[in-house]
Amino acid sequence: MGLELFSMQNNMLAQIRVNAETMRETNKRLLVGLGVMFVYLFVGAIVFCRIESPMERIEMELYLDYRAQWTERLIDLGIEESEVDHLFRNIREASLNGIWMEKNVTNDPNWSLGSAFFFAGTLITTVGYGRVSPRTAHGKLFTIIYCVVGIPLALALLSALVTRMKQPSVWLRSKLNAKLGHLFGESQLQLFHLGAIMSLLLFFAFIIPSWIFSNIENDWSFLDAFYYCFVSLTTIGLGDYQPGDGPDVEFRGFYKFLATVYLLFGLCCMMLFLSSLYDLPQFNISKFFLVKDGAYFDEDRGLAADLDSTRYTKFAPETPTAIQNGFYQSENPQIHQKNTESIFAR
Repeated sequence: MGLELFSMQNNMLAQIRVNAETMRETNKRLLVGLGVMFVYLFVGAIVFCRIESPMERIEMELYLDYRAQWTERLIDLGIEESEVDHLFRNIREASLNGIWMEKNVTNDPNWSLGSAFFFAGTLITTVGYGRVSPRTAHGKLFTIIYCVVGIPLALALLSALVTRMKQPSVWLRSKLNAKLGHLFGESQLQLFHLGAIMSLLLFFAFIIPSWIFSNIENDWSFLDAFYYCFVSLTTIGLGDYQPGDGPDVEFRGFYKFLATVYLLFGLCCMMLFLSSLYDLPQFNISKFFLVKDGAYFDEDRGLAADLDSTRYTKFAPETPTAIQNGFYQSENPQIHQKNTESIFAR
Protein backbone atom coordinates (compact mmCIF):
# COMPACT_ATOMS: atom_id res chain seq x y z
CA MET A 1 0.00 0.00 0.00
CA GLY A 2 2.93 2.31 0.54
CA LEU A 3 3.77 2.27 -3.17
CA GLU A 4 0.12 2.38 -4.20
CA LEU A 5 -0.43 5.37 -1.94
CA PHE A 6 2.62 7.11 -3.37
CA SER A 7 1.42 6.46 -6.92
CA MET A 8 -2.03 7.93 -6.22
CA GLN A 9 -0.54 10.91 -4.42
CA ASN A 10 1.84 11.53 -7.30
CA ASN A 11 -1.00 11.45 -9.83
CA MET A 12 -2.93 13.92 -7.71
CA LEU A 13 0.04 16.28 -7.39
CA ALA A 14 0.49 16.20 -11.17
CA GLN A 15 -2.85 18.03 -11.44
CA ILE A 16 -1.63 20.99 -9.38
CA ARG A 17 -0.01 23.90 -11.13
CA VAL A 18 3.32 24.21 -9.31
CA ASN A 19 6.44 26.15 -10.20
CA ALA A 20 9.53 27.36 -8.37
CA GLU A 21 7.89 30.62 -7.34
CA THR A 22 4.81 29.00 -5.80
CA MET A 23 6.99 26.54 -3.90
CA ARG A 24 9.12 29.36 -2.51
CA GLU A 25 5.96 31.10 -1.34
CA THR A 26 4.90 28.00 0.61
CA ASN A 27 8.27 27.03 2.10
CA LYS A 28 7.24 28.46 5.47
CA ARG A 29 4.09 26.37 5.41
CA LEU A 30 6.15 23.29 4.66
CA LEU A 31 8.49 23.97 7.57
CA VAL A 32 5.52 24.46 9.87
CA GLY A 33 4.02 21.22 8.55
CA LEU A 34 7.24 19.31 9.21
CA GLY A 35 7.33 20.75 12.71
CA VAL A 36 3.75 19.63 13.30
CA MET A 37 4.62 16.15 12.04
CA PHE A 38 7.53 15.81 14.48
CA VAL A 39 5.33 17.07 17.31
CA TYR A 40 2.78 14.45 16.29
CA LEU A 41 5.51 11.78 16.40
CA PHE A 42 6.59 12.87 19.88
CA VAL A 43 2.98 12.86 21.08
CA GLY A 44 2.57 9.34 19.72
CA ALA A 45 5.80 8.22 21.39
CA ILE A 46 4.69 9.65 24.76
CA VAL A 47 1.26 8.02 24.53
CA PHE A 48 2.70 4.63 23.56
CA CYS A 49 5.21 4.84 26.44
CA ARG A 50 2.46 5.63 28.92
CA ILE A 51 0.22 2.82 27.66
CA GLU A 52 2.70 0.03 26.95
CA SER A 53 5.49 0.55 29.50
CA PRO A 54 3.51 -0.76 32.52
CA MET A 55 2.68 -4.00 30.69
CA GLU A 56 6.30 -4.38 29.58
CA ARG A 57 7.52 -4.04 33.17
CA ILE A 58 5.02 -6.66 34.37
CA GLU A 59 6.05 -9.09 31.63
CA MET A 60 9.74 -8.51 32.36
CA GLU A 61 9.22 -9.22 36.06
CA LEU A 62 7.35 -12.42 35.24
CA TYR A 63 10.08 -13.51 32.84
CA LEU A 64 12.88 -12.82 35.33
CA ASP A 65 11.04 -14.72 38.04
CA TYR A 66 10.36 -17.64 35.66
CA ARG A 67 13.97 -17.72 34.50
CA ALA A 68 15.35 -17.53 38.05
CA GLN A 69 13.25 -20.53 39.06
CA TRP A 70 14.41 -22.67 36.13
CA THR A 71 18.02 -21.53 36.47
CA GLU A 72 18.00 -22.63 40.10
CA ARG A 73 16.48 -25.99 39.22
CA LEU A 74 18.95 -26.67 36.40
CA ILE A 75 21.96 -25.63 38.48
CA ASP A 76 20.80 -28.03 41.21
CA LEU A 77 20.92 -30.76 38.54
CA GLY A 78 24.57 -29.97 37.84
CA ILE A 79 24.14 -27.78 34.75
CA GLU A 80 26.37 -24.72 34.59
CA GLU A 81 24.80 -21.26 34.46
CA SER A 82 26.47 -20.47 31.11
CA GLU A 83 24.75 -23.51 29.58
CA VAL A 84 21.43 -22.31 31.00
CA ASP A 85 21.97 -18.94 29.32
CA HIS A 86 22.77 -20.73 26.08
CA LEU A 87 19.58 -22.79 26.41
CA PHE A 88 17.35 -19.74 26.83
CA ARG A 89 19.10 -18.00 23.94
CA ASN A 90 18.48 -20.98 21.64
CA ILE A 91 14.82 -21.12 22.66
CA ARG A 92 14.45 -17.41 21.90
CA GLU A 93 16.08 -17.70 18.47
CA ALA A 94 13.96 -20.71 17.53
CA SER A 95 10.80 -18.89 18.59
CA LEU A 96 11.72 -15.79 16.57
CA ASN A 97 12.27 -18.02 13.54
CA GLY A 98 8.80 -19.52 13.95
CA ILE A 99 9.95 -22.89 15.30
CA TRP A 100 8.38 -24.22 18.45
CA MET A 101 6.67 -27.24 20.01
CA GLU A 102 3.44 -27.03 21.98
CA LYS A 103 1.27 -29.81 23.39
CA ASN A 104 3.87 -32.31 22.11
CA VAL A 105 3.09 -31.13 18.57
CA THR A 106 5.73 -29.41 16.45
CA ASN A 107 4.50 -26.51 14.36
CA ASP A 108 4.19 -26.93 10.62
CA PRO A 109 7.28 -25.83 8.64
CA ASN A 110 7.48 -22.18 7.67
CA TRP A 111 8.50 -23.07 4.14
CA SER A 112 5.69 -25.37 3.16
CA LEU A 113 4.01 -24.48 -0.13
CA GLY A 114 1.07 -22.69 1.51
CA SER A 115 3.24 -20.72 3.93
CA ALA A 116 5.70 -19.80 1.19
CA PHE A 117 2.79 -18.64 -0.99
CA PHE A 118 1.61 -16.41 1.85
CA PHE A 119 5.15 -15.06 2.31
CA ALA A 120 5.42 -14.28 -1.42
CA GLY A 121 2.11 -12.44 -1.21
CA THR A 122 3.34 -10.28 1.65
CA LEU A 123 6.42 -9.40 -0.40
CA ILE A 124 4.77 -8.18 -3.60
CA THR A 125 2.05 -6.32 -1.66
CA THR A 126 4.74 -4.70 0.55
CA VAL A 127 2.97 -5.87 3.71
CA GLY A 128 6.11 -7.66 4.92
CA TYR A 129 5.23 -8.97 8.38
CA GLY A 130 8.81 -9.94 9.19
CA ARG A 131 8.10 -12.94 11.42
CA VAL A 132 9.29 -15.30 8.70
CA SER A 133 12.20 -14.28 6.51
CA PRO A 134 14.92 -15.95 4.44
CA ARG A 135 17.84 -17.27 6.49
CA THR A 136 20.19 -18.18 3.66
CA ALA A 137 22.21 -15.88 1.40
CA HIS A 138 20.57 -17.35 -1.69
CA GLY A 139 17.13 -16.77 -0.20
CA LYS A 140 17.90 -13.13 0.58
CA LEU A 141 19.26 -12.54 -2.93
CA PHE A 142 16.21 -14.18 -4.51
CA THR A 143 13.94 -12.01 -2.30
CA ILE A 144 15.51 -8.85 -3.72
CA ILE A 145 15.17 -10.00 -7.32
CA TYR A 146 11.66 -11.34 -6.73
CA CYS A 147 10.47 -8.02 -5.26
CA VAL A 148 12.08 -5.93 -8.02
CA VAL A 149 9.91 -7.78 -10.53
CA GLY A 150 6.88 -8.60 -8.37
CA ILE A 151 6.12 -5.26 -6.71
CA PRO A 152 5.72 -3.21 -9.94
CA LEU A 153 3.74 -6.09 -11.46
CA ALA A 154 1.41 -6.28 -8.46
CA LEU A 155 0.99 -2.49 -8.46
CA ALA A 156 0.05 -2.48 -12.15
CA LEU A 157 -2.38 -5.40 -11.86
CA LEU A 158 -4.06 -4.12 -8.70
CA SER A 159 -4.42 -0.65 -10.24
CA ALA A 160 -6.04 -2.17 -13.33
CA LEU A 161 -8.38 -4.20 -11.12
CA VAL A 162 -9.32 -1.12 -9.10
CA THR A 163 -10.14 0.72 -12.34
CA ARG A 164 -12.67 -2.02 -13.11
CA MET A 165 -14.01 -1.90 -9.56
CA LYS A 166 -14.76 1.78 -10.09
CA GLN A 167 -17.68 0.94 -12.38
CA PRO A 168 -20.03 0.04 -9.46
CA SER A 169 -18.75 3.15 -7.70
CA VAL A 170 -19.65 5.28 -10.72
CA TRP A 171 -23.09 3.64 -10.84
CA LEU A 172 -23.62 4.49 -7.17
CA ARG A 173 -22.54 8.06 -7.82
CA SER A 174 -25.00 8.43 -10.70
CA LYS A 175 -27.84 7.14 -8.49
CA LEU A 176 -26.96 9.68 -5.81
CA ASN A 177 -26.91 12.40 -8.42
CA ALA A 178 -30.30 11.36 -9.78
CA LYS A 179 -31.99 11.00 -6.40
CA LEU A 180 -30.41 13.82 -4.40
CA GLY A 181 -28.93 16.21 -6.94
CA HIS A 182 -31.85 18.65 -6.58
CA LEU A 183 -31.54 18.70 -2.78
CA PHE A 184 -27.81 18.96 -2.11
CA GLY A 185 -24.81 20.72 -3.56
CA GLU A 186 -21.80 19.09 -5.19
CA SER A 187 -19.68 18.87 -2.04
CA GLN A 188 -22.47 17.16 -0.07
CA LEU A 189 -23.05 14.62 -2.83
CA GLN A 190 -19.34 13.91 -3.04
CA LEU A 191 -19.19 13.29 0.70
CA PHE A 192 -22.26 11.01 0.54
CA HIS A 193 -20.57 9.01 -2.20
CA LEU A 194 -17.32 8.76 -0.25
CA GLY A 195 -19.19 7.81 2.93
CA ALA A 196 -20.99 4.99 1.13
CA ILE A 197 -17.72 3.58 -0.20
CA MET A 198 -16.12 3.86 3.22
CA SER A 199 -19.04 2.03 4.84
CA LEU A 200 -18.82 -0.81 2.32
CA LEU A 201 -15.05 -1.01 2.84
CA LEU A 202 -15.45 -1.15 6.61
CA PHE A 203 -18.03 -3.92 6.41
CA PHE A 204 -16.58 -6.19 3.71
CA ALA A 205 -12.83 -5.65 4.19
CA PHE A 206 -12.66 -5.27 7.98
CA ILE A 207 -15.69 -6.35 10.00
CA ILE A 208 -16.55 -9.59 8.19
CA PRO A 209 -12.91 -10.78 7.86
CA SER A 210 -12.27 -9.85 11.51
CA TRP A 211 -15.21 -11.98 12.59
CA ILE A 212 -13.92 -14.90 10.49
CA PHE A 213 -10.36 -14.61 11.81
CA SER A 214 -11.50 -14.34 15.43
CA ASN A 215 -13.48 -17.58 15.03
CA ILE A 216 -10.63 -19.48 13.39
CA GLU A 217 -7.78 -18.23 15.56
CA ASN A 218 -8.50 -19.43 19.10
CA ASP A 219 -6.31 -16.84 20.81
CA TRP A 220 -7.54 -13.84 18.79
CA SER A 221 -10.29 -11.56 20.03
CA PHE A 222 -12.36 -9.57 17.56
CA LEU A 223 -10.22 -6.52 18.36
CA ASP A 224 -7.06 -8.54 17.68
CA ALA A 225 -8.45 -9.65 14.32
CA PHE A 226 -9.57 -6.12 13.40
CA TYR A 227 -6.14 -4.85 14.40
CA TYR A 228 -4.53 -7.47 12.15
CA CYS A 229 -6.75 -6.48 9.21
CA PHE A 230 -5.92 -2.82 9.67
CA VAL A 231 -2.14 -3.18 9.92
CA SER A 232 -2.24 -5.56 6.95
CA LEU A 233 -4.40 -3.57 4.54
CA THR A 234 -2.50 -0.38 5.36
CA THR A 235 0.72 -2.40 4.72
CA ILE A 236 2.10 -1.42 8.11
CA GLY A 237 2.71 -5.12 8.66
CA LEU A 238 3.91 -5.19 12.26
CA GLY A 239 3.93 -8.98 12.27
CA ASP A 240 2.77 -9.51 15.84
CA TYR A 241 -0.33 -11.24 14.49
CA GLN A 242 -0.22 -13.60 11.55
CA PRO A 243 -2.94 -16.08 10.52
CA GLY A 244 -2.26 -19.78 10.63
CA ASP A 245 0.56 -19.80 13.19
CA GLY A 246 -1.37 -21.47 16.01
CA PRO A 247 -0.82 -25.17 16.76
CA ASP A 248 -4.53 -25.99 16.48
CA VAL A 249 -5.09 -24.54 12.99
CA GLU A 250 -6.13 -27.22 10.49
CA PHE A 251 -5.31 -27.14 6.78
CA ARG A 252 -2.68 -24.52 7.44
CA GLY A 253 -1.44 -24.35 3.85
CA PHE A 254 -4.91 -23.78 2.39
CA TYR A 255 -5.67 -21.29 5.14
CA LYS A 256 -2.53 -19.33 4.25
CA PHE A 257 -3.59 -19.35 0.60
CA LEU A 258 -7.00 -17.87 1.49
CA ALA A 259 -5.32 -15.26 3.71
CA THR A 260 -3.21 -14.20 0.73
CA VAL A 261 -6.32 -13.86 -1.44
CA TYR A 262 -7.85 -11.71 1.31
CA LEU A 263 -4.81 -9.43 1.32
CA LEU A 264 -5.08 -8.88 -2.43
CA PHE A 265 -8.84 -8.27 -2.27
CA GLY A 266 -8.50 -5.97 0.74
CA LEU A 267 -5.74 -3.92 -0.87
CA CYS A 268 -7.92 -3.42 -3.94
CA CYS A 269 -10.72 -2.16 -1.71
CA MET A 270 -8.35 0.20 0.08
CA MET A 271 -7.01 1.52 -3.22
CA LEU A 272 -10.57 2.12 -4.45
CA PHE A 273 -11.36 4.09 -1.30
CA LEU A 274 -8.17 6.14 -1.54
CA SER A 275 -8.79 6.79 -5.21
CA SER A 276 -12.26 8.11 -4.41
CA LEU A 277 -10.86 10.16 -1.54
CA TYR A 278 -8.13 11.77 -3.63
CA ASP A 279 -10.61 12.60 -6.38
CA LEU A 280 -12.18 15.16 -4.05
CA PRO A 281 -10.35 18.50 -4.28
CA GLN A 282 -11.23 19.46 -0.70
CA PHE A 283 -9.24 16.47 0.59
CA ASN A 284 -6.10 17.42 -1.32
CA ILE A 285 -4.07 18.48 1.71
CA SER A 286 -0.84 18.60 -0.27
CA LYS A 287 -2.00 21.71 -2.14
CA PHE A 288 -1.74 23.70 1.10
CA PHE A 289 2.02 23.10 1.10
CA LEU A 290 2.48 23.78 -2.63
CA VAL A 291 0.32 26.73 -3.69
CA LYS A 292 -1.15 29.77 -1.93
CA ASP A 293 -4.01 30.77 -4.20
CA GLY A 294 -7.18 28.84 -4.99
CA ALA A 295 -6.17 27.77 -8.52
CA TYR A 296 -5.19 24.25 -7.58
CA PHE A 297 -5.87 22.25 -10.70
CA ASP A 298 -4.85 22.41 -14.30
CA GLU A 299 -8.02 23.20 -16.23
CA ASP A 300 -6.56 21.68 -19.41
CA ARG A 301 -6.68 18.24 -17.79
CA GLY A 302 -10.48 18.32 -17.68
CA LEU A 303 -11.55 17.23 -14.22
CA ALA A 304 -15.26 16.98 -14.95
CA ALA A 305 -16.91 13.80 -13.71
CA ASP A 306 -17.28 11.16 -16.40
CA LEU A 307 -18.32 7.53 -16.67
CA ASP A 308 -14.77 6.21 -16.31
CA SER A 309 -13.79 8.04 -13.15
CA THR A 310 -15.09 9.02 -9.73
CA ARG A 311 -13.34 12.37 -10.09
CA TYR A 312 -15.42 15.53 -9.77
CA THR A 313 -15.17 18.94 -11.40
CA LYS A 314 -14.10 21.88 -9.25
CA PHE A 315 -17.31 23.90 -9.34
CA ALA A 316 -17.99 27.27 -7.83
CA PRO A 317 -18.80 26.83 -4.12
CA GLU A 318 -22.20 25.28 -3.57
CA THR A 319 -23.59 26.03 -7.04
CA PRO A 320 -27.24 24.91 -7.22
CA THR A 321 -27.64 21.76 -9.25
CA ALA A 322 -30.23 20.23 -11.50
CA ILE A 323 -30.55 16.67 -12.77
CA GLN A 324 -29.72 15.92 -16.36
CA ASN A 325 -29.08 12.42 -17.73
CA GLY A 326 -28.53 11.05 -14.22
CA PHE A 327 -25.77 13.52 -13.25
CA TYR A 328 -25.95 16.76 -11.35
CA GLN A 329 -25.39 19.85 -13.49
CA SER A 330 -25.01 23.48 -12.59
CA GLU A 331 -28.01 25.71 -13.20
CA ASN A 332 -25.59 28.44 -14.26
CA PRO A 333 -25.50 28.15 -18.09
CA GLN A 334 -21.90 29.35 -18.35
CA ILE A 335 -20.62 26.84 -15.79
CA HIS A 336 -22.69 24.05 -17.35
CA GLN A 337 -21.32 24.84 -20.82
CA LYS A 338 -17.74 24.91 -19.51
CA ASN A 339 -18.12 21.55 -17.77
CA THR A 340 -19.76 20.00 -20.86
CA GLU A 341 -16.97 21.23 -23.10
CA SER A 342 -14.43 19.82 -20.61
CA ILE A 343 -15.98 16.35 -20.84
CA PHE A 344 -16.09 16.19 -24.64
CA ALA A 345 -12.68 17.81 -25.02
CA ARG A 346 -11.13 14.68 -23.60
